[in-house]
Amino acid sequence: MNIRILARVVTYDHEENKILLVKNKDTNFWYAPGGGWEQNKENILECAKREVKEEAGIDVEIIRLIYVQEFHATADTIFFETFWLAKPTGDRSINELHIDLDPNGAVEKAQWFSQAELQDLKVFPKRLKNTFWENIGRIIKDEDPFIGVS
Repeated sequence: MNIRILARVVTYDHEENKILLVKNKDTNFWYAPGGGWEQNKENILECAKREVKEEAGIDVEIIRLIYVQEFHATADTIFFETFWLAKPTGDRSINELHIDLDPNGAVEKAQWFSQAELQDLKVFPKRLKNTFWENIGRIIKDEDPFIGVS
């Protein structure tokens, strides 16, 4: 069994009340930017920041871990996904001609979404459609230190 650790980032723009998601070429779903942690080259927070920069062109500050999820990618591969809350730093605009900065990347588009805009879209993990929004106030204020596991 292969286990791969991934860092995914839920970048929340509190001024616009939107989150940043990405979509791959030839897919119909949106997800939090992220990817594989290169343990011998970086710590997991560096991985999280790098992935957002590569996939969306946005610089972020990581705030805290908010979710952990086990995902069975194939019969012999498990992804252990960590989801980090971040806030954008600097320019929040996304280039309409976005191209994944990772030469092996598959991201076609990055976009900011409000909760309402997500409702008719296919989004992974599903908790980003509602549960995240129900808890963001407590998460930011650190009133609820519970880390959700799905």
